Amino acid sequence: MSIIGLTGGIGSGKTFISKIFKSNNVFVIFDSDLYAKHIMEHNIDVIDMIKEKIGKKSYEDGFIQTKYISDIIFNDKKKLNELNKIVHPKVLEELKKFKYNNLNKLIIIESAILFETGIYLQNDYNILVKAPVKDRINRVMNRDKISKVDVLKRISSQWSDSKKIDLADFVIDNIDKLETEKIVKQLIIDLISRYEKN
Repeated sequence: MSIIGLTGGIGSGKTFISKIFKSNNVFVIFDSDLYAKHIMEHNIDVIDMIKEKIGKKSYEDGFIQTKYISDIIFNDKKKLNELNKIVHPKVLEELKKFKYNNLNKLIIIESAILFETGIYLQNDYNILVKAPVKDRINRVMNRDKISKVDVLKRISSQWSDSKKIDLADFVIDNIDKLETEKIVKQLIIDLISRYEKN
């Protein structure tokens, strides 16, 4: 088993890169955001804690109110940290199970807050995906149908690329999709080769 972290700021294109890895059956993807979403929607203890710390309006008629939660946490770093403290340990529990079930695979851990949470320290390699801020803003505005102001709040809630670069083993500049695909496919060959040597 080899553990590879994959991260990048919102709108950098890490999910696009994750899909390229997934197309090679040697790799399996642990999407931290998807697991976190599932936990927030179904784990009763987590739901109760979110209602207590973020607000009762976080859930209505049993359904998570994502916009309400986003509006709060991206305007209040303390609330964002509180949410991470509630959800992150549960995500780590799921990651532990995932690793156990994929002992003969190369595992990609896709996480927006890979460095912030310290998960990267347990990985064999860490990949940082970068893109110009202007491109990131446009991508997120189109994808999530939110304002430029809201995108900038989300960007500012994450570590800057300059802070992450020193912690990454590989840095991918995702500007041109075709060029990015070539770079990732070459990286896949490199990572498989390193895995087979060990």
